[in-house]
Amino acid sequence: MLAKAASLTEDEAIRRSKNAEIRLSKLSLYKEAKTIVFYYPIKGELDLRRMLRKALVKKKVCLPFTDLANKRLRIYHVQDLDRDLAKGTFGIKEPRGEKIKEVDVREIDLVIVPGLAFDRQKNRLGRGGGFYDRFLKEIPDSAKKIGAAFDFQVTESLPVNLSQDQKVDLIVTDSRVIE
Repeated sequence: MLAKAASLTEDEAIRRSKNAEIRLSKLSLYKEAKTIVFYYPIKGELDLRRMLRKALVKKKVCLPFTDLANKRLRIYHVQDLDRDLAKGTFGIKEPRGEKIKEVDVREIDLVIVPGLAFDRQKNRLGRGGGFYDRFLKEIPDSAKKIGAAFDFQVTESLPVNLSQDQKVDLIVTDSRVIE
């Protein structure tokens, strides 16, 4: 999956990301959500920053901060992607600064979740640290989880550890929605 994602040209990745944004923006789960946790993309992930910037106007947009000491994600409300973010853990842009406020997980309506791969049963394969799995266990049952991936990242099945790995409620790709 890593090799295939890395082999996408920049134009192809942008086109596919735009297609996924269109599908995601049409979902009632997205339209109705007031507090949304996005992710900041790295190479090989759908780049939803255009959508994220649009959401800043109408929704409470949150991004994760990787708390390595406690092995967990902490969620912060961001209002300006240029001012409120800095390169953090693993080279990923994360919320930074004294004005940034941590969000109580009970406020979250929707989480858009990255992954290396997903399967048709909505299982997710992450990057091995378990940060998202631990975080997804903390959020309320009412908060929905949408996996975001390129279509080729969805397989028939994945090996899962039922005691740790967290499923998503649906998956949005550049060519389909898997409910």
